[in-house]
Amino acid sequence: MSARKRTEITIETDHILVIRRRRSTGFWCAECGREVDVIGWQEAWAFVGKTAPTPTSSPLPDGWHLCTGQAGELLVCVESLLRALRLGNNKNLV
Repeated sequence: MSARKRTEITIETDHILVIRRRRSTGFWCAECGREVDVIGWQEAWAFVGKTAPTPTSSPLPDGWHLCTGQAGELLVCVESLLRALRLGNNKNLV
């Protein structure tokens, strides 16, 4: 009689979320020290499911990197936003 062979296969997965706009351009994030994708202040808050407060009236959420666009608009580094959410730094959001 022959012995039965058993094969086990383990598959590990990781979720990747990519936020891109059609005209997405790279923007220099001084805190990351490299070019990153950015989204607007309102978009970042919508992404975390909250209404955006006035930037000057509330403390900056932990871990978010802010940049100022060419037209003076407030931008949030997508990498820092995702990292903050992954680490659970969204507890202090208004």
